[in-house]
Amino acid sequence: MLKEAYTTKELMVALTIKAESSITRRAKRESWQARPRVGRGGGSEWLVASMPDVTRTALVSAEARLAEQRTVKPTVPTLATAGVSDVKRKKALARADMVALYTDWLAKAGHGTKATARDSFIQAYKGGAWPQLLEALGSKVSWKSIERWKVGLRKNKTVVALVDRRGAGNEQRAKMTEAHAKLLLNAVLQPNHPTVSSAIRMATSAMNAQQLEIPAERTMRRFIAMWKETNFGTWVYTREGKKAWNDKAAFYIERDYSLIEVGDIVVADGHVLNFETLNPWTGKAQRMELIMWYDMKSNCPLGWEIMPTENTQSIAAAFRRAVMTLGKYPLIAYLDNGKAFRSKYFNGVDFRQTGIAGLFQDLGIHTIFAWPYHGQSKTVERFFGTLHELEQWVPSYVGNSIDAKPARLNRGEPLHRKAYEAAGGRPLTLEETHYIVAKWIDDYISRPQRGHLNGKTPAEVFMQGKGAGVDETKLRHLMMAKAVRQVRREGIRFLNERYYDGMLHGRTHPVQIKYDLQDPSYILVYSEDGGEFLCKAQRQNALHPAASLLGTDQHREELKQAIDLKKQQEKDASSIARQVLADSLADQRNRMIVAQNEKIEPKAQEAAPLSQAKVLSIESAKKKAQAKREQAPSYVPPAEKPEIVTELDKYDYLFMLSVKEGIVLREADREWMEYYESTEEYKQVAAPRYERLRKLYEKNRPCVAQAN
Repeated sequence: MLKEAYTTKELMVALTIKAESSITRRAKRESWQARPRVGRGGGSEWLVASMPDVTRTALVSAEARLAEQRTVKPTVPTLATAGVSDVKRKKALARADMVALYTDWLAKAGHGTKATARDSFIQAYKGGAWPQLLEALGSKVSWKSIERWKVGLRKNKTVVALVDRRGAGNEQRAKMTEAHAKLLLNAVLQPNHPTVSSAIRMATSAMNAQQLEIPAERTMRRFIAMWKETNFGTWVYTREGKKAWNDKAAFYIERDYSLIEVGDIVVADGHVLNFETLNPWTGKAQRMELIMWYDMKSNCPLGWEIMPTENTQSIAAAFRRAVMTLGKYPLIAYLDNGKAFRSKYFNGVDFRQTGIAGLFQDLGIHTIFAWPYHGQSKTVERFFGTLHELEQWVPSYVGNSIDAKPARLNRGEPLHRKAYEAAGGRPLTLEETHYIVAKWIDDYISRPQRGHLNGKTPAEVFMQGKGAGVDETKLRHLMMAKAVRQVRREGIRFLNERYYDGMLHGRTHPVQIKYDLQDPSYILVYSEDGGEFLCKAQRQNALHPAASLLGTDQHREELKQAIDLKKQQEKDASSIARQVLADSLADQRNRMIVAQNEKIEPKAQEAAPLSQAKVLSIESAKKKAQAKREQAPSYVPPAEKPEIVTELDKYDYLFMLSVKEGIVLREADREWMEYYESTEEYKQVAAPRYERLRKLYEKNRPCVAQAN
C-alpha cells in the first residue's frame, strides 16, 4: 500500500535509483510537490498525489516487492499474506511490471498519439521486447487488459488486485486422493454402464459414509475424463463387454486381399431382413432370414436363400447357387460361428450318424469358422449394412432398431396406418422378395468401390476370376432341400401347391422330393430312400369352372390338355385291363375244353404267371402312352392366344416360356425371337429389362437333369 509521501532515500530504494540528484531532477521534471517531514531530522518528503501515473505505478510495484522481503506483517493484504499460490503470485507481479512499462511507454508518446502508442506497445510486447513477461503472461494480452489492471492498481494501491481469482472458490476444497479415485472408479465401471452424473452421486454417498472430504463435481468429472483417455480399453470392456471392446478398442488386423484370387475364399452369414414377407408355410407376415454367400476378393454376392429361419437346408441351397454362379468350387468356406453353420451336416464330424460325409469335405472345400462376436472378420457383414438402403424402400419396412421403426408401428398413429393401407402397403411374397433382392444386387455389383477394389466394380473383378463351370448334377443331389410327401390321385401337395406328372399315375406311396424355393414351378421326385429318380413334377394351376363358355382360349386349352391327359390314362388303364380279361377268358375256355375231353374234375391250381404275350401287350401299351405324352405340344403357340396383340407381347410370352420356365421353343418361335431382338424397338424399349430378367433367371434356375 502506498504512503502519502516518500523521502528521497525511500524513493531511491523503491525506484532503484542510486543518486539523490537523479531523484531531484525527476521531481523537477515531473513537478513533484514536497512538504516538511515530521519527526527527527526534519527535511522534506515528496507527495505521491503530485506524482504522475507512471511514477505512482512504479511505486506500487516496488512496495509489493519490498513487502515480500519484510518480516513484519503489514496492515494491508500483500501477496505474501493473501493466501495465493506461487503461480498466481508470480503472474500478479508480472502484471504489475507490465502496467509500469505500459504507463511509461504512453508517457513518452506525447499528447494525441496514445492510440498509436497502445498498438505499438502491444506489437513490441508480442514481438519479444520483454521475453520474460511474454512467457509469464502469454500472447493474448491486449491494451484493454493492461488498462483494467492499471485501474485496479490505482483503486486498491496493492498488487493483490492483479491476482487471478478464477477458480478461487475451489482452492480450499478437498483434493482427489487415492481413496477418492477408488470409490469413483468402482461407481463408474459397472456393466450396467451408469451415467457419469449417477456414478458421481453414488461415489459421493460412499465418501460420506467413510467420512472423506468431498471434492468438487468438476474435479471428479475431470478425473474420470482423464482416466478414460488413458484406460479406454478397460473402460469399454468393463462397462460394455468383450464384443464392444473388440469393436472399439482392440488391435485391428488388416487383410491383404491382393494375395487371394476370386473364388479362393467365400464368406457366408445370415441377416434378418428389416421388412416383412409372407411365410409360404404359415401364410403369416414375418421378417425372413437372408443367407448370403459372398466372394472375399471381389466383394460380389454369389448366391443366397431366403427362409423363415437360418438352417442347414437354406445354407446348402444358397451355397449351390453360389457355386453355380462362381463356376468352380471355392478353396475355403469362411463360415459364421452360429449353430446352423456348426451343424454336422457341414463340418463332417460323425458323418456315419448323419448319413452324409460332410458337405464341404465331400466337395474338397476347407472350412474356417469365424471368431465369436467378431463381425468385422466376415466381410459380408459390411454388405448387410449397405443392404439397409434397399430395406428402407420396401413398403413393409419395420426398421433396423427400435428408434428407426416407421411411425405406423407406434401407438397413437392411426393417420400413418391409414396412409400405409391406402397406398397398398402389404408384406411381400417370397417370390417378390427374391426379385427385389436380385434386382438390387445387380445394381450393387455395378457400383465402383474403394478399398482393395481401387475404384473397380465387384462385377469387373469377379468376371476376371470366374470359373468355367461345375457339375451341376452333383450339386443338385447334394444341395437341394429335401422332404417326404405322399403321392395321391391329384399328385403331390407341397407349400399349398399341387405338382403332377404322368409318371405318378397309379402311385399311392411316399416319395422323396427335392425343391428350390427360388423356382417353385417344379419339384424332383425320387423313391422314398432317394435312390431312384422318378420324374420332374410341374406345378398345376386350377382350371376355369366354365372354360368352354366363359374362359379365354388359354383356359380352354388348359382344360383340353387336362381332359386329354385323363382320357389317355383311362385308355392306358382300360387297355391293360381288357388284355388281362381277354387272356383270363381264353385260359378259362381252354381249361373247360380240356376238362370236357378228359372227363375229369379239374384240380385246384395256383394262379399261373402272366404269359409272354400278356407281358408284351402291357409293355406295348405303356410305350404308346409314353410316346403320345412326349409328342404332345408343351405350350400354346402365340398365334392361338388372343391376349397377344403386339410384337412385344409375343416376345414377353416366348421369353417367359424359354428363359423362366425352361421350355424348348419351336424352331420358328426361336427364329422370330432372334429377329425381334435385332429390331430398334427391342433395343430402345425392352432390352435393359429382359437382360436383367435373363441374368436373374439364369442365375437362380437350377439345372435339373431330365429323366429319360
